[in-house]
Amino acid sequence: MNLKEVVTDIMSEFRTALRSELGRQGHVLTGKLSDSIDFEVSADGTSVVGRMYFEDYGIYVETGVTADRIPFGGRSGKGGTSQYIQGLITFWEDRGLSGREAIGAAFATANKHAREGMPTRSSLRFSQTGERTGFVRTVLEEQSKPIADKLFEKYGDLFVLDIQSALSEYDNIKFAA
Repeated sequence: MNLKEVVTDIMSEFRTALRSELGRQGHVLTGKLSDSIDFEVSADGTSVVGRMYFEDYGIYVETGVTADRIPFGGRSGKGGTSQYIQGLITFWEDRGLSGREAIGAAFATANKHAREGMPTRSSLRFSQTGERTGFVRTVLEEQSKPIADKLFEKYGDLFVLDIQSALSEYDNIKFAA
């Protein structure tokens, strides 16, 4: 196996672990986020790089959203169409509500998000792990040793996997809207 094949194998295992962790945290309604997780591996003459991708909203599933960042003004709203409210209506329709029921549930959810942020405390009941955020961080932490072991097995001590630096870089990532 060459290095590109090893990295491809690692990325495939990492994708599987991310999908599994999303499920354990209870993020399974449509499966869209899980299905969107993909990767690419590129190689030039001197390095091999694996990059993982998923739907943009996965960032909010990973980090959560504080109450002050919820795009809902409650009664002070301007009365226009809100993508946030439309998304919540779709969420409730996917759960079997329709018409006024879905709209009412969407506004109730928006009010709760505006008080508590996302995820809400009550959403923990959907999680098998007690967590509703941090699916990427969890998998990075869990997979660092197996990845390092696999690289060491194939290439000896030519490679040093510094997961602490990777996690520290991860903590410094800024997400912009």
